[in-house]
Amino acid sequence: MNYEIGLVLSILLIPITAALILVLARQVIGRYVDGIVMVSAGLALLAVLSLLPVLSRGIEPRIAFEWLPQAGIHLILHVDWLTFPFLLTEALVTIFAVTYSLGYHHRDERTPFFYALILIFGVGMAGTTLADSIFLFYVFWELMLIASCVLILTWGEGPNTGKVALKYFLITHLGSLLVLVAFIYLYDAVGSDSFVVLRSGLVLAPRAVRTITTLFLIGFGVKMAVFPLHIWLPDAHSVAPMPVTIMLAAAMLSMGVYGILRFPLSIFSLSRMAEFAFPLMLAGLISQIYGALMAMAEQDIKRIIAYSSVSQMGYILFGLGTLTHEGVAGATLHVIYHAVVKALLFMCVGLVIRATGKRRISELSGLMKKMPLAAACCAVGVLAISGVPMLAIFNSEWMIYSGGFHTLYTGLAIAMVLGSLLTVVYALRLFTHIFLGDYSPDGELNSIPLLMRLPTVVLAGLTLLAGLFPSPVFGWIEQELALILGGL
Repeated sequence: MNYEIGLVLSILLIPITAALILVLARQVIGRYVDGIVMVSAGLALLAVLSLLPVLSRGIEPRIAFEWLPQAGIHLILHVDWLTFPFLLTEALVTIFAVTYSLGYHHRDERTPFFYALILIFGVGMAGTTLADSIFLFYVFWELMLIASCVLILTWGEGPNTGKVALKYFLITHLGSLLVLVAFIYLYDAVGSDSFVVLRSGLVLAPRAVRTITTLFLIGFGVKMAVFPLHIWLPDAHSVAPMPVTIMLAAAMLSMGVYGILRFPLSIFSLSRMAEFAFPLMLAGLISQIYGALMAMAEQDIKRIIAYSSVSQMGYILFGLGTLTHEGVAGATLHVIYHAVVKALLFMCVGLVIRATGKRRISELSGLMKKMPLAAACCAVGVLAISGVPMLAIFNSEWMIYSGGFHTLYTGLAIAMVLGSLLTVVYALRLFTHIFLGDYSPDGELNSIPLLMRLPTVVLAGLTLLAGLFPSPVFGWIEQELALILGGL
């Protein structure tokens, strides 16, 4: 086994091993639970980062195992420039969520199971990203759903946890089944589940391409939670414990984006995808506006940010729909920047909820003097998601808008730019209601653990750095575009 293959396997095997230890040896590991989960998440992130110089040397690690060779089914893992940005985003979000949970989670006899499922949730996302065969892709895709659903069902917060978990499972699984139908259609056409075979001159009738692409877009659109496929998201995000909410919003939504990039955009030509450009751009615009309007109307601060995700996924869908170099690059950049900023905002409201015990925006005001650190971090997140220049999301939005103006549908691009004003409104509403105004004390604020504050501050700093120094990440995306639609 060479070094590169060892790195790829480590991304999956280290957290899987840690999860097994947490579950099987829970009676003896005792106080070492925190250390085990942090070390495993940290090592997985280190393995992902170590792949960057490997890819920079032109090496793309690939591992293939025979599974059912008679049926053309293989177990293949592969890392390329399309994989890496998503893989890094997932690993970063996982370690931040784990760190945050060490301060957030109330320990009991089920704690080892909680952290084991967090790690398995991360493995599901990483495995989905690394998979280079549709069979293995779908296995990890379902693992991601099962782990997150059990986390919501078991540790969810609120009286309707069971109903929310069932709704989340049924709707997202329906999307998965649509993806599965598309997979079976492709497998039947080529007789292999290998992505390499799918990308090497796949010839299908126009009607078949239209059907498969539609299935992919709807199925992956459910995972992205774009309007009207978003109906699972507000409840799931508001009920899930905050570390799980962070992983759902900041990492799992990006899996839908990855699916669209990896399948219809990578295996079908630009001419075949052109008929989907206007529908995707229009759907992205509608999702942007709808999500923002709902965020403006909501009272629960977790649901405000949840609906913000519906809006932000609209930006990404619009960028993909442009089918232009700028638009697709901007959409991929937006995945990374959205993950950082959305994790930051959820962590900030988590600090507020922990300190006050309140979630309704009408019951919160004047907390800046009492919680200056949370206010400063939230200000960075609010300004970033509003698209303020020199902060992360401004760069990706600029690219997305530019892509829109390079299409025939400049009216939609203008509407997207104007629609971004709604983002500013709900973001400023969130901040001003919570932190500005007069503080009306009704008791002392609860203390906030260091391990909740620390990752929040680091993410705020990362948001600033990503905006000031976008070039490295953009370089990764430029490499990725060569794998999509002939490099656009």
